[in-house]
Amino acid sequence: MSACGGGSPPAASPAPTVEPPPPAPPVDALPKGHVWRYQLMEVMSPGMGTFLQRVDVKEKMVDGRFHGFQILALQGDPAFWQGVDLQVGDVVTSVNASPIGHYDEAFRVWQSLLDAPEIVVAYERGGEPRELRLVVHEDDEAPDGSPKDSAVQPPPAPVTSGSAPTPVPSAPKK
Repeated sequence: MSACGGGSPPAASPAPTVEPPPPAPPVDALPKGHVWRYQLMEVMSPGMGTFLQRVDVKEKMVDGRFHGFQILALQGDPAFWQGVDLQVGDVVTSVNASPIGHYDEAFRVWQSLLDAPEIVVAYERGGEPRELRLVVHEDDEAPDGSPKDSAVQPPPAPVTSGSAPTPVPSAPKK
């Protein structure tokens, strides 16, 4: 080897490799009558007008007074209505115990659903009162209502090979 640089260059240290994060946990399935907040928001975000385009209704009057909205047709993708026990002929009388007969009432109810813990649609089928109840789960809770551990803890940091070890905290001084 010559002192004037006639040797081979020093070997470069290998670049650290980053391991991909673990796969996301599967979406927790909820029992019938339960919905995730994000699912509710997907329906509500486009607005009440967009939602109302999915259902054709007419006013149902009893003794000259508004009684509810009779469903004439459920429009659009049938998957949207899957699991919802409403059908043509049903008369929706209230939502979350609030009247919906005037636009301002319906809009107030619509807005209240944004953070409602449940949705209760009162309706009649064949003159008999019925109720459609959906429990709304926050996105950071487990299907049983308890907090999800993974939602409280941050995701693990990527692991790199060749990086410096993480220091271990020392014991508290007495």
